[in-house]
Amino acid sequence: MRGWGRPVNIAVCENSAAAAEQLRGWIERYCRLYHIPAVLKCFLSSAAFTAYTGWLDIAYLCCGGSAGFYLARQLRERSPDCKIILVDDTQEFAVHGMRLHCTDFILRPVEFRHIVRSMDLALRGWK
Repeated sequence: MRGWGRPVNIAVCENSAAAAEQLRGWIERYCRLYHIPAVLKCFLSSAAFTAYTGWLDIAYLCCGGSAGFYLARQLRERSPDCKIILVDDTQEFAVHGMRLHCTDFILRPVEFRHIVRSMDLALRGWK
């Protein structure tokens, strides 16, 4: 993937600091492998994520359940072009994610291959 005009702004919203660091590490690894300039931001609470007013290109929302859907709806209103990836441990939520036009749904436990798939989907057509 080439021709990046600017860094890709990526956010991870995850309640667990250890899980957030794992996700961030995998996203950074993906970006290094494919030479994608990126700026990553981690938020350890829904409130911190909601307070952020900057532009996002990709958001991993790992809050689960209704909190994750609330954040996705808010983000969709604020940044309609943002690629949203929901992460949850309940398969049923995948259907709700599609209703919100999410780019991908990752069922826990998360593995690096899931990050590769979701980043590939989110970056399709990106120039």
